[in-house]
Amino acid sequence: MEENEMKACPNCGSKMDQDVNFCTNCGTDLRNVPLDSEVEKAQSVSTQDAPQQNDQQTVSTDGNVGHNQSSSTNDTGINPNTQNTQNTQKIADSNSNSNQQPLGAQMRQHITQNVQNFDAHNMWQWFVNSWKHPFADQQGERWYGWVTLLVEDILIGLGMFIGEQRVAGAADSMLGGTNFMSSSANFTFGTAIEIIFFIALAEAIVILAAHLSYKVIYGKSKDFMEFTNHIVHTSNLAAIFIVVYFLFMLIMGPAGIAVSVLMLWLAVSVFELALMVVVLGDPNPVHDKFYGFLLFMVLQAVAGLIFVSIMGATLISQIGSSIPGL
Repeated sequence: MEENEMKACPNCGSKMDQDVNFCTNCGTDLRNVPLDSEVEKAQSVSTQDAPQQNDQQTVSTDGNVGHNQSSSTNDTGINPNTQNTQNTQKIADSNSNSNQQPLGAQMRQHITQNVQNFDAHNMWQWFVNSWKHPFADQQGERWYGWVTLLVEDILIGLGMFIGEQRVAGAADSMLGGTNFMSSSANFTFGTAIEIIFFIALAEAIVILAAHLSYKVIYGKSKDFMEFTNHIVHTSNLAAIFIVVYFLFMLIMGPAGIAVSVLMLWLAVSVFELALMVVVLGDPNPVHDKFYGFLLFMVLQAVAGLIFVSIMGATLISQIGSSIPGL
């Protein structure tokens, strides 16, 4: 196979290299699109087979055109219709066996299959396209959005843990090498895990509020995973801010706190803007967008108050106790 072989996007017709899996112009999945050389070869074979198919026709004694016996059986003597029926039955049996598996086994099988099919190049291309065209409706794996959010949440939680440890160590150095601040702090790795879980759950609640508001405004509903993908794709600039935040917490220590806080604020702002754009950005609403957006703000506020009252108080008290004297 030559390196310069190309394939054409079936949606927009753009020519792409053979190793490109998603069209960089419209985002269409190109993984099953054949190369131009393969298309030309198939057309050539089809042209050569056409006269042979005509030769298989026979003329009966009464002048009627019929088909040779070879048209009803293949080379092995098996009727193609019977073979197709058997293949269909096998597929149905396979799906039936899959449905009979326990839910946990199905989930493990699905996760294993996704891990095996994971293509880092495709996900990186998804990120690059999201930075170039944030609001474009780009094709990608359904789990790209939530994986991105979870990685960002992990970086935020670990950054807080690392930053607190460095601040406590710096304070002890200023106190003459004592171990007072480090031993008094209660900000443990378990607290960082709770922060990660808290942020992820809060993001799920906010996205659910946006999903319900979208359904009210446009009178239709999107798949929740695809809807999350669209939000994350629109807000992927936040990933850059969170990476910068984590690097400052990891390398700079106390001197990087101000920059880290600014990066977190920018990341949250971009995420909120993405929610607004996705909820209000589509055409042809069935209800006024102003009231739909107002509904989104109310749902977000009510869900946030309930969530913080249930879980936030405990988490805030744990973070406060991590600072000696509070």
